[in-house]
Amino acid sequence: MPNDTLEETQGGFQSWHLINLFFGLIWPSMLFVLVQTYVLKVTGSAADAGLVMGMIGLGALATPVFGGLADRYRAHRPVQILAFSLVIAGILIMGFAQDRMFFVLAAILIGFGLAPGSMISNVYAVASGLPQEVEARTVASLKRMTFIGQILGGLAIAGLLIVGLSYQVLFLMNAAVAAICLLLAVFATRTVAARVAELAGQRVETAHEAAPPGKFSLGDFFKSVFGLALLAIFLYQLGWVGIFGQYINFYAGAFGIAPSVTSAVNAVGILLGLAVIGFAGKWLGKAGPVPVASTGMVLQGVSALALAAVGWMLGGVSGAVVLPLLIWIAFRLTVPLVAVSNSVLVARTSVGGAAQAQALMIASLALAGALGNLLSGQLAENIGWLALPWQTVVFCTLAFLVVRFGIAPRLGEGSNEPEPEMLLAAIKMEE
Repeated sequence: MPNDTLEETQGGFQSWHLINLFFGLIWPSMLFVLVQTYVLKVTGSAADAGLVMGMIGLGALATPVFGGLADRYRAHRPVQILAFSLVIAGILIMGFAQDRMFFVLAAILIGFGLAPGSMISNVYAVASGLPQEVEARTVASLKRMTFIGQILGGLAIAGLLIVGLSYQVLFLMNAAVAAICLLLAVFATRTVAARVAELAGQRVETAHEAAPPGKFSLGDFFKSVFGLALLAIFLYQLGWVGIFGQYINFYAGAFGIAPSVTSAVNAVGILLGLAVIGFAGKWLGKAGPVPVASTGMVLQGVSALALAAVGWMLGGVSGAVVLPLLIWIAFRLTVPLVAVSNSVLVARTSVGGAAQAQALMIASLALAGALGNLLSGQLAENIGWLALPWQTVVFCTLAFLVVRFGIAPRLGEGSNEPEPEMLLAAIKMEE
């Protein structure tokens, strides 16, 4: 293993962690709110808003290409720099778009950049040779930075919407924040990127040694623990996006709550979630990703079910504001459990390239996000806003079943080491 500084060995704060702070400022807080509200304002269609949000997810399907390039050429740092450059370009186009074509173009560019940008940070955390508990603290630190950014971004966008700044000015502000991410990727990641690159070569050799004989078919992929992990993450994201993809519009349409209020309450939920991140990180370091992820999936489904029940009983009732917002805070408190475990789950179930594994996870999230946003847009348009929580209930339940009955018996709840024959091996696929 390359020599580490004392802070890195102990999982202490590193300057490149700030990438997640500023990333959290723009996504999914300020930029996320702006995109869905701006598209709805310009087009007047919830389906169009869902389409644009979905296109951002589809753009992220290119992440495995970025991940493969990063692993093959040890180019993790250049890939992250390129990613944030694409985000800046997409934000600038989005801020001045007035028709569907430019909205879609901007969404694809943003999707191309957002996912690889965050993916590389995950790689720095899980592929730099840190001990299990230190790695868990590092992952928790990154999530904490992201959540702090989301808190500040949510409060900022709530205040800026009240002030009444133009959408163009708000998008320019988001582009400036993305530029800070770019500068940090250029100047703050040199050491960790070098360490990951050195270890990547060793990882490739280990992957080939651990690979079972013969070729690895597509069926083998879906039966592997890694394939099941991607399936669970896909189903979870498909459900999570059901509400979150248009939560600002959902609360306005279902309960008549102003976007500024919803955004501020969301920031409060993220703030309270900081305590959950610390707990989840410690739990992850001791028990592994399976129990942490499965618990988060169950609790999110329960929160969505409660929101659906409250919407059915109190929807349209004057003053029915506090209870739905309290449920949203509870929903936000469940997010860290799955967020801190996903990256570790895929890292523990694949012996392929670290960036490729994280990229495939993000592609799974992206595809689910695209389909989930398209589905939620159609549900809102054709059935009503109160159909959205049921999307979360159904798919989070399915994700839990895959984790509990497909992954847990083979990976082991108390272990982070899968059986070799269950791994997605770095060998040739069948033609």
